[in-house]
Amino acid sequence: MNRIRRKEGGAASRRLASRAPLSLLVASFAAVSLLGSAVPAIASATSVITISGATASFPLVQLLAHKYSKLQHNKVAFRISQGGTTVGIDDVAASRVTIGDASREPLPTGEPAGLDYYPIAEYGICIVTNKSNPITTLNEAQVQAIFEAKDKEWSQVSGAAVTGPIDLISRTSTAGVLTNFKALFLANKSIAATAAEAPSEGVLEQDVANDPHSIGFLSNYRADQGTVYPVPYNGVACTRANVASGQYTAVARFYEVTRGPAGGVAGQFISWITHSKAARKIISTQWVPIKAS
Repeated sequence: MNRIRRKEGGAASRRLASRAPLSLLVASFAAVSLLGSAVPAIASATSVITISGATASFPLVQLLAHKYSKLQHNKVAFRISQGGTTVGIDDVAASRVTIGDASREPLPTGEPAGLDYYPIAEYGICIVTNKSNPITTLNEAQVQAIFEAKDKEWSQVSGAAVTGPIDLISRTSTAGVLTNFKALFLANKSIAATAAEAPSEGVLEQDVANDPHSIGFLSNYRADQGTVYPVPYNGVACTRANVASGQYTAVARFYEVTRGPAGGVAGQFISWITHSKAARKIISTQWVPIKAS
């Protein structure tokens, strides 16, 4: 498995081989199907993998866990909660969960030591507006002017179909997608303090869908649900296909994070994600598999 080790002192090296209140969703796939229908209880499972963290990767991890549990004849069960990348990293570092879900790269400093990051998929970060405001495209300078609140009115934005104030919607500080957005679009500058903060991708999607003057950012999976408008960036549409081809450049990775090298049932699950055709097929539906190194 590819992994990135978080060493003492914060340095990262690549080689082969993170508490805000949780928006708790128990996803024990030996007990509950994706649609919530009851099936045999978790008591029959021999092992339980607990996972917390990124809301952006949750849909993918949920699908992967469901498939893996079925392949293991429900002998491995999962309890999955969200809360944001920082929550997942803090949780796994404190041994509160088996795996932390992260939607950003390991940070060079300021993270718990002794964690291993296993990349499982790539995804695009899309700028999104209300469907009544289908902007033809935005470039880097325009995005920075909007999210740093230098441009505060839609009349200042070329191609905008609405007028009035720009309503910025960002994510809370625990979100890995926020970290990536600032790195990829804002040269690591901060989003204006006037921006509203959504606790999850689902809430941000709903907020943008309900506000004609809004703008925010989402993973390509969430942006492609038909409720918001993904704005092309530098003339390239934010789609799974364009992420996979390399045409769309605002791309990040999802990670499974463990305390020390992944072993036991968690290690077997992560190895299955990174090596099996079944997992690759799931990832390829809306995300992009990691290229073998």
